[in-house]
Amino acid sequence: MDELFARHHEVFSDEEPLIRLVSAMATGADTVAAEAAIEQGLALSACLPFSPENYALDFDEAEWARASALIEAADSTVALVDHPPSDTAAYEAIGRLVLAQSDILIAVWDGDASRGRGGTTEVVAQAVASHVPVLHVWPDEIHPPQLLWSGLHTDIPDRPSIDGVERVEFSKALPQLLEALCAPPGGNGAESLKVFYSPAPTRRQYSIAWPLLLLAAGTRSLKKTRFSIPTIEEMREYFMPMVRPFKELGVFGKRLNEEVADRFARADMAASYFALRFRSSFVTNFALAAVAVLLALSGLFWPEGKVVLIAAELLVISLIILNTRSARKSDFHQMWIDRRHLAERLRLLAMSSTLGRLELRDVEDGTTHPGWVTWYARATARELELPPGQLDRDYLSRVRDTALHLIDDQIGYHENNAKMMEHTNHRLHKLGDGLFVGTILFCLVFLSTVVLPGKTGYLFGVSLTAVTTFATAFFPVLAAALYGIRMQGDFAATAERSAAIAKRLRKLKSSFARDDLSYNRLVDRLRRLSEIMLSDVHQWQQQYETRPITLPG
Repeated sequence: MDELFARHHEVFSDEEPLIRLVSAMATGADTVAAEAAIEQGLALSACLPFSPENYALDFDEAEWARASALIEAADSTVALVDHPPSDTAAYEAIGRLVLAQSDILIAVWDGDASRGRGGTTEVVAQAVASHVPVLHVWPDEIHPPQLLWSGLHTDIPDRPSIDGVERVEFSKALPQLLEALCAPPGGNGAESLKVFYSPAPTRRQYSIAWPLLLLAAGTRSLKKTRFSIPTIEEMREYFMPMVRPFKELGVFGKRLNEEVADRFARADMAASYFALRFRSSFVTNFALAAVAVLLALSGLFWPEGKVVLIAAELLVISLIILNTRSARKSDFHQMWIDRRHLAERLRLLAMSSTLGRLELRDVEDGTTHPGWVTWYARATARELELPPGQLDRDYLSRVRDTALHLIDDQIGYHENNAKMMEHTNHRLHKLGDGLFVGTILFCLVFLSTVVLPGKTGYLFGVSLTAVTTFATAFFPVLAAALYGIRMQGDFAATAERSAAIAKRLRKLKSSFARDDLSYNRLVDRLRRLSEIMLSDVHQWQQQYETRPITLPG
């Protein structure tokens, strides 16, 4: 760990690394491990399948005295209260909770088949399938500890099994495991992380072209058009209703309301900024391309100013090139998507962590070395520990209400976004059609002066030939620019996607309302919420990876 910190000290805290044991405190290996953790000065978290009073029924008096002393010594303790005493479903639920808190599962296991629901074999199988490294300690003390882990495979398998997962002696794999778990990403990921760590701007950020487009299309009124980016303070205040209900929950509540809220606000503000810069960049490019043609055609009406117009056109073309190079060099679209992805991961973490679900070892894109967004989100999750206390109906009701607030917020966003994108697409499409109709009308007017008697050749004192040439050249160019904006912005597909997500969220909200209030049900619903919200980010990523900003043409 010291060597790892020395290599990557710029991304780690100066505090001592914290190693935490998360245990269900069952008799046998659980209590032995908990005692060893305390002796070694490690942090301890207790996850109980029942309230302490009901859990005590599974122990004899001496065993419970030993376990309850460890529970008292733990830094944090959470208890599920959904199940009656000795219900095997509770052991299964607590096994999944321990797994969701873990980077490594330590399994003292004889290697035999499962003896019942929620047993060691089942938890190990779930860990292996979820790509959680498993330290297999044999109780016979003959076999050396082994590491069972999909990260040892050349190609990461999909949901590996106990029988098929790679195994190696733990001591030999430890350096590779620590590197995979803790080391920040290298290459472009390291640079992206460094950029995100850099101080946030203290002054307001502005961008003009995209808001002007929405204003011109009638999508937003002048009163609602905003040219500045929301500040970090505004984003933090927006986030607070998700975390404020849990503020009193000790260290967990404090970190949720401070570190997680601050990091979300920073990521969300940056995502808004880069989204606006990306969109304004391509709108600016197509608008300037139309201006360049306008300047070239203006020589028809101002021949003596041809030199000035050519110089102005050259300047406009140079601005297009510079804008394109700047946007590509700054990689606005990737900066936007990465920060939107991070903001959503932190938003969902704020919800799932209230049920103890940190989900630390999910695999991203079939690799054990995640991108910087996942690495940073996992690092944030590790700081949260457990929500202390009993997850009773009052507490679960609070979690459900907060989740419904989030769902309502996202439904409102996606419904509004769908309307806005559809309206903008429709207006731009109609305007483009109108320009082509205008081109046809100018052609017909010009032709009528040729075939009809009494032609004058002038329109309001200006040569009709010049006017027609200007209109029939500029109108199609302007229509093409509008088409380019529509294609680059992908308004129609964005509207459809937002409408579809809003529909899925409404169905999920209905399920929340109909469900009986239970821990397992809430876990499943929040996992579904995560899938829906992250699918939107992945679709944005796929969309804009194929649409980098290029020179219009």
